[in-house]
Amino acid sequence: MKKLSLKITALLLVLTMVLSVASVFAFANQPAEADAATVKTVTLSEDEATSQALFSYLTDPDVNPEECSNSVVIPGVFQSKTALYNEDGTLALNSEGEPYEAPFFLESTNDIVKVALKECLFPLLLTLITQHDWNGMLAKKVSAVLGEVLGAKAQNNSKGEFIYNVKADKYEGSVAECTEEEKEYIYDQIPLNDYAEICGEEHLYFYSYCSFGNINSLVDELYAYIKKAAAASPTGKANIVPISQGGSLAVNLLERYPEVGQYLDRIIFIVPAADGTMLLGEIFEFGLIDDDEALYNEMFPILIADDDTPWLGHLINIVLRILPNSAVNGLIDEAIDVLAGEYLRYSTTIWALLPSKNYPAAAKKYLNENEDAFIRAQTDVHYQAQLDHYDNILYQIETYGVEVFDIADYNVSLYPIVDSWDDVNGDGVIHLDSTSFGATSYGVDVTLPSSYTPVEGGKYVDPHKIVDAGTGLLPDHTFYFHNQNHERTASNDVIMKLAISLLTDNNFTSVNSYPDRYPQFNESRDGRDLTNAVKAAKAIDASALSAEDAQELAAAIAEGEAQIEKTAIDPEASVAAEARLNAIRDKINGVTVEEPTFSDKVSDGANEALTSFIVAFSNFLYRFFGGKGFSDIILFR
Repeated sequence: MKKLSLKITALLLVLTMVLSVASVFAFANQPAEADAATVKTVTLSEDEATSQALFSYLTDPDVNPEECSNSVVIPGVFQSKTALYNEDGTLALNSEGEPYEAPFFLESTNDIVKVALKECLFPLLLTLITQHDWNGMLAKKVSAVLGEVLGAKAQNNSKGEFIYNVKADKYEGSVAECTEEEKEYIYDQIPLNDYAEICGEEHLYFYSYCSFGNINSLVDELYAYIKKAAAASPTGKANIVPISQGGSLAVNLLERYPEVGQYLDRIIFIVPAADGTMLLGEIFEFGLIDDDEALYNEMFPILIADDDTPWLGHLINIVLRILPNSAVNGLIDEAIDVLAGEYLRYSTTIWALLPSKNYPAAAKKYLNENEDAFIRAQTDVHYQAQLDHYDNILYQIETYGVEVFDIADYNVSLYPIVDSWDDVNGDGVIHLDSTSFGATSYGVDVTLPSSYTPVEGGKYVDPHKIVDAGTGLLPDHTFYFHNQNHERTASNDVIMKLAISLLTDNNFTSVNSYPDRYPQFNESRDGRDLTNAVKAAKAIDASALSAEDAQELAAAIAEGEAQIEKTAIDPEASVAAEARLNAIRDKINGVTVEEPTFSDKVSDGANEALTSFIVAFSNFLYRFFGGKGFSDIILFR
């Protein structure tokens, strides 16, 4: 979606601004890079990362598959394979003969551009020429196009049901009963291959659902699915693994089906949207960020950060000023109202992602008490579930002996699209209070103030003195990963190892069980690159190398494997190990860094100069003119 902005006109740059944040309405797990047609989940696949020695990192290497409880994964947003079908059940195709791709089931890029230009070109030109959006014509046209493009095919009716024939692929049995293609998809979304190797695929279940669906129907179905998995389990019970949006389903489940505890062994929450995401809540209640500093100075450089085009976000800051400030803010406000008030109005899974503090005002704003009584009854129930979710978790522990664990990421700013984006700690997508069940933090890289009295003398304060886990609901059962971004969670191999250990080792009962292997406070890592570097190095025929190179290759592999094995992450050591592997591999393969030519130096210098100019000009405009458009500046408005 951000890549599209490079190819289109000023109109679509404005559209891109809204498109860049519209996907937040659907989630809590959008990857860092996405195009206009699809949102891909960033995970480790079987091809990208081979399994390490399966039992080497587990706390209990002698796992008996017959003692494994079946485990049900409740994935995050857009991690279920979803498709749009015709009324006769055949796969729906767009004008280019391609299947519509989730999550928004967009038309082809060419068709989107044609519609946008047809509907929006005249009001855009009129606004550009007169520097005034007459009767909000541009805002209304752009918003209508956005709503139709992003929301039409995934829209629900007043009963919370899909208007179009949208369905997620369902896996009624265990992963062992899935086709090879289905298995590949499941493992690509949630890399629990090693769990399947340890306990057997017959013990792994994947609950698939539509992220825009009806939460009551989904949770009814999930409850039956858990009972089925428990009945087929050697222990008679099942583990559940709610991830991201799956956490909101779990919160609803524990409220409406508290008796589910009799079928549960363990619950392993992974970055759960337990109390929604502030991003979505503030958008529904207050709208998109309207702070001039964020809109004209900070938002785009952060959202569109790219080493190849570091100037792009700053250029958009400049281009945005071709419209008057009133037109930009009017467009944003109108677009949010159309998307939230019309196209997402009846999606109860989306309402479930609003934090409890934002829900009352947002519901009053968008749900009419009489006209929308059916939907409001369901969203009110989920709101109550959020208010009760601490008590509901404790009820499961105290009544049924369910063991509950949580894994939270922290110290990453939320995306800068709402006013409070930099006021809280989070993982880029979900605020820490939601994922950690109440840990205390004052912001990203903000240390706990001297006036703060930590729980139990600081026993639960992280090494960076940013978080006090002691105020969380489960201080002895919650693990934290510093500087870990939400959408890269599955790429952190240690998080996956931790989850697998919790699912397979009954002796792993708290953060104090194996503090050296799995400390309560850990660091971020993308294990994919390091694992692939080791894999590539091990594929080299050492017998054909000089003694010196063979020795260095062996040493680099050993260092890389040692870092992979290490579950108390040292980010710098991991990066150094990967660099060493790449260096010896390049040397063996004869890869050399060529001296840049004169033309290369000129080109690089020109790019640096262009970047410096654009950044400086963007900063100059904001410093002296704030959020004013060019006409606002000229006309002293």
